[in-house]
Amino acid sequence: MTMLDPWHDAAAIAARLAAPAARLVVLIGAESWCERCRTLKPAFESAALQAGQDETWIWLDLEDHADFLDGFMPDDLPILVRYDGPVLSGAMVGRAVTAAAFTNAQVWPAHQAPAGLPDLRARLMAADWAM
Repeated sequence: MTMLDPWHDAAAIAARLAAPAARLVVLIGAESWCERCRTLKPAFESAALQAGQDETWIWLDLEDHADFLDGFMPDDLPILVRYDGPVLSGAMVGRAVTAAAFTNAQVWPAHQAPAGLPDLRARLMAADWAM
């Protein structure tokens, strides 16, 4: 599975997320100025290629997807979130985000999503993004 982009693949993303067993994995980064994000992106892309058919992996760049993120500006990057069905089941921020987290859900600590993080799954399923 390749990573999908909300600007170009909105309908496909919404259809995939409508499945009851759908898992969504999103990494929010800033490739142009966040060294850690740049370092992790190849591992994230590799894990996305290995993902199961019920999984959707999306890289959101703070600059390229600013409108989609609706002005969200985190205190630290990268941010890795996972939704199992409609439930936000995991979140990691900053140095807690490692390449091991991409392939092993067991290493995810019980972190809460950062304050102000929009409901990414709901936004990806919204009709205005899925047209």
